[in-house]
Amino acid sequence: MKKIYDKNETNFALIWIGLYVVLLSVGDNISASLGIAKSVTAPICIVLTAYLYLWISKYDLKEKYGLCRFKGAPKQYLYFIPLLLLASTNVWYGLKLNLSVTESVLYVISMLCVGFLEEVIFRGLLFKALCATNVKRAIIISSVTFGMGHIVNLLNGSALFETC
Repeated sequence: MKKIYDKNETNFALIWIGLYVVLLSVGDNISASLGIAKSVTAPICIVLTAYLYLWISKYDLKEKYGLCRFKGAPKQYLYFIPLLLLASTNVWYGLKLNLSVTESVLYVISMLCVGFLEEVIFRGLLFKALCATNVKRAIIISSVTFGMGHIVNLLNGSALFETC
C-alpha cells in the first residue's frame, strides 16, 4: 500500500473508496441473508478501521489527516457545539431498540467505524491528495464523492429521508 500511496495519493484514496463501498455493501448483503443485521459488516468495519489507522500511524501521517489533538485556542472549542448537537439529534426523543441487543451493538460498532472511515477516506485521503493541485476542485470532488458514497445506501435499501 505504501508504494501505491507514494506513487499517487489520489489513486490510493480511490482504492480505499472502492474497498469501502464494495466491502460494506457485500457485508450488509451477507448480514441480511444471515438474518442478523451487521453481523458481517461490523467485523469488516473493525478490520478496515484498524488497518487504516495503524497504516496512517506507521507512516507518521496522523497530523496530515487530522488524527491528532485539536490545537486551537480554548475559544475555538465553541465550534464543536453544533457538531455535538447534530450528533445527538437521534436521541432527543428517547431511545427505542428496533433490533435485538446484539444487532443494536453491531450497528453501533459499524456506525462508529463508518464515521471514522468516511471522514478519513473522503475528507482526509481524497481531499488532501486533490488539494495538491487545486483546493477549489478538491472541495467539490471530495464533497460529490462523499455524497455518492451515501447514494449507495439508497441502492442498498435505506430510507430516503434518513439518508438525506
